[in-house]
Amino acid sequence: MLFGIINVNKPEGLTSHQVVSKLRKTLGIKQVGHTGTLDPLAVGVLPVCAGKATRLVQYLDTSKAYRAFILLGVETDTYDIEGNVIEQKTVEPDKEQIAGLLEGFKGETTQTPPVYSAVHYKGKRLYEYARKNIEVKDIPQRQIIINDIRLVSIENSVAVVDIECSGGTYIRSIAHDLGEKLGYGACLKNLTRTRSGKFRLEDSFTLPEIENSPPEKFLIPPQNVLDLEIMEITGEQKNEICKGKSIRADRAFSRAKPIQLVYKGVLLSIACPEDSVIKPVKVFCD
Repeated sequence: MLFGIINVNKPEGLTSHQVVSKLRKTLGIKQVGHTGTLDPLAVGVLPVCAGKATRLVQYLDTSKAYRAFILLGVETDTYDIEGNVIEQKTVEPDKEQIAGLLEGFKGETTQTPPVYSAVHYKGKRLYEYARKNIEVKDIPQRQIIINDIRLVSIENSVAVVDIECSGGTYIRSIAHDLGEKLGYGACLKNLTRTRSGKFRLEDSFTLPEIENSPPEKFLIPPQNVLDLEIMEITGEQKNEICKGKSIRADRAFSRAKPIQLVYKGVLLSIACPEDSVIKPVKVFCD
């Protein structure tokens, strides 16, 4: 049974769900799921869990890094180039002004998701209301953190911006908000996710590469990317863990974080230390 995480280089034009559907066929298993949605317009890193690794999503690092291509002078209803144009202006971008405004995005703040987004609101997705021209005035805001944001270049009214941020950040909203601050509108033209947690673009695989490669080439063992302490266990302890039973701790652990129980290079369980006992929380034995 396949058990691991795939660092997929998502192509433009596919939804994250379509990528998962293709991988289900390629891998021959139903238990496949992505760890964070990318819009069809976007390309780049999309970690996908296979087999029982789908139960590990909550333990993965959710921080992200992007290279955004922001079209200045064009405002759309979806905050990206694929939406309906609301207003369009000819602009002469001021590099210093834009760089200074981007500095103001840094830190912890609240962000309003785009009306055309998959955020849940009263039992439906926001885009369902938008497609029916139903205005939602109280879109729920979310807390985000922009760790770094900087202007790389500007050419032909397209600002290239590198962003490091927390999970759940809408880059489309950043593009839109920048346009509002500039006074002439802006929208997202293209987007590349260069990192998701520990997964980087330079180490990713395209769908054709995955389709034509043996699983061991692209399937990453979960313990290699989980930021949790590892405890190697014995064969006897393995038998207990696979039955869902607790084992004795061989050393002191921090109570604040769960740990990984690994046997001969294979992750068997996510467990929680409690005093001198380790209790399995999630078990992955065959």
